[in-house]
Amino acid sequence: MRLVLCVVAVLFGCPLGEMFVLHPSPEASAGELEIRKILLESLNLQQEPRVSVLKMHHLREQWKASMRSTGNSTFPEDSRNSSCCKHSCQVFIKDLGWERWVVYPESITFVQCRSCGSESADCCKPTAHDIVPFLYVDDWSGWVLSSVSLIRQCGCDPGEQTQDPEVMTLS
Repeated sequence: MRLVLCVVAVLFGCPLGEMFVLHPSPEASAGELEIRKILLESLNLQQEPRVSVLKMHHLREQWKASMRSTGNSTFPEDSRNSSCCKHSCQVFIKDLGWERWVVYPESITFVQCRSCGSESADCCKPTAHDIVPFLYVDDWSGWVLSSVSLIRQCGCDPGEQTQDPEVMTLS
């Protein structure tokens, strides 16, 4: 009987709902807002369409099967380079809150080019892109197929790489 009373006291005394709630960090929220903005601009949209779609799961499954092999590179891959780094993350459409209007894709790999070290690498820029098809439902419940160019690789042109002045020698 004491055991039952102890268990009941613990259950009622602990706010279980608060113990297991995970809150996103402010950095993650800011990152998602930046990704949303970039993708909306790439899709030539001012804002997210406000639509009510009943059969989005069925539509998504149909398009996922037919679009798996789509995606073409527009630039050849560049060689790896120590002054420029590729920062990538897998972004799920559901995490952006767009599952009600984006049919395909369900996720993308979002890449940003940044300097690797403490010094700024001004030459760091995208060297290869992937063309990713987006199928979404617009404000008038029409289907729109649009392509978005996403960064795949980063690097510096061979002539633009920053060099340490101590390493440079005159002949």
